[in-house]
Amino acid sequence: MNDPEKGMSTDTSKAVDPPPVGLDDDHEQGLGKGELQVIRIRDGSSLLRKLRQAEVWMDRKLRIEGMGAERIPENERKPPRMMLFWFSMLMSPGLLTMGILGPIFGLSVNESIILSVFASCIGSVIPAFTATLCAPLGLRQIAASRYAFGIWGSKFCGLLNIIVNIGFGTINCIVAGQLLSAVSGGSLTIVVGIVVVCVGSFVISFFGFRLIQKYESVAWFLIFIFLCVEFGQSAKYFSPTPGLSYVSGSDRTGAGLTYFAIVFGEAAAWCSMTGDYYVHYPPDVNKWLVFGMTWMGLALPTIFVLILGNYYGGIVNTNETLSQVYDDGGIGALILATMEPSGWAKFVCVMYALSFLANLTAIIYSSSLSIQLWGKHFLAVPRFVWNTLLTAIALGLAWGGRDHLETILNNFLSLLGYWTICFGGVLAIEAFWFRPRLGGYDKEGWQDQSRMPLGLAGCSSLALGIGVSFLGMDQTWYVGPVAKLIGSGGDLGNEFTLVAVALSYPILRQLEIKHFGR
Repeated sequence: MNDPEKGMSTDTSKAVDPPPVGLDDDHEQGLGKGELQVIRIRDGSSLLRKLRQAEVWMDRKLRIEGMGAERIPENERKPPRMMLFWFSMLMSPGLLTMGILGPIFGLSVNESIILSVFASCIGSVIPAFTATLCAPLGLRQIAASRYAFGIWGSKFCGLLNIIVNIGFGTINCIVAGQLLSAVSGGSLTIVVGIVVVCVGSFVISFFGFRLIQKYESVAWFLIFIFLCVEFGQSAKYFSPTPGLSYVSGSDRTGAGLTYFAIVFGEAAAWCSMTGDYYVHYPPDVNKWLVFGMTWMGLALPTIFVLILGNYYGGIVNTNETLSQVYDDGGIGALILATMEPSGWAKFVCVMYALSFLANLTAIIYSSSLSIQLWGKHFLAVPRFVWNTLLTAIALGLAWGGRDHLETILNNFLSLLGYWTICFGGVLAIEAFWFRPRLGGYDKEGWQDQSRMPLGLAGCSSLALGIGVSFLGMDQTWYVGPVAKLIGSGGDLGNEFTLVAVALSYPILRQLEIKHFGR
């Protein structure tokens, strides 16, 4: 078997012709029932037909991707180098805002670093696994979830995926705005950075997979160098007592659990989109290869940036002057204050702000695919229309929430782990236990309701897992009864969710197969 990381060509210079605008007998023979319905819906509307014609023209003339969430045929796949793709996604100062939270919660810098490493390594297992499902099917991640959650259940998963993605995008836009505002000395508002990142990401995502994978394969390297320099220049401000905790006893345990949940949730949250970028790999690609390069691509940069964030948290706790800088201008002002000379610091901050393009680009692209998978009528609308809508939403949310970054972090990131454990857990049990007994996956029936599972088991386990998480949840707006028992609060929502899914899905899925046969 060819190794797509070494032996297979990654040339994407030849454009792949998009599916035909019209239908003829030859095309009908190569398409499934669902694909035929989508094309007929598109051809039945003059507006959709014109939009599709525009998409085909842009694909041929401007090399803008002419496909959306459709199944990728094996003869049209050109695998990219994915480990570097994830490096570009995560090698940015956005994770610094999360790393700071450990010491802010009262943990020592050393304790925060240990938790960052373990939570990142464990959380990255979930998206690394889900990435292995898509190349054999030729389907995007949310489409692949139909084999466990059913067509209707996967639509809800797609909605959650969009919420998670746009939440991350909002955070990144705000941090980019803080960086540019700090560089300008406050003469530019945070809004300017938000607009720059949103518009730039929209342009790249508009062109689609070919440009995205080329950009993401190189965007990480310069930022990695800057972060290494930042480690060195900010070291003189690091906490002189990195082993000192500001909480003790059960409060310390609770702070550790809550910080672990936040980091775990961030690392695991990519599970609903990692497979989107592996559909161009051959169906017989080694799954351990896909798992390994995804896990390393996610875990390594996450740990690297989080550790720097942990040290910055120590600075905030021990340096009164820089703590005030952080309170007034956020992470952007803090980075600027710890680097020198000022011209170099400003240049690095501008590059950091632009680094968020890599992250937001993939977020907008994958979210647009999730919208298309809400139904055949959504799939009939070209991807670039949904890209435009999602960019506008991200812009509006970041604009409105620009003064509440820490609140968004505390209340949003912890919630990610609950849903991702449900999603990844259900797909894992389905893949390893039920699909071998059902004869594998029905690749051609992915859009046919009569051939897909009803999704009763998957949706019930998802609802149960999220419901049970409230017992151990520790949020600003709600603290579960079990979380209250751990000092001032400790998040155990992930643990409760995992147990609920592991116990409920096998039983419910067995009953679903027994009564409905699929």
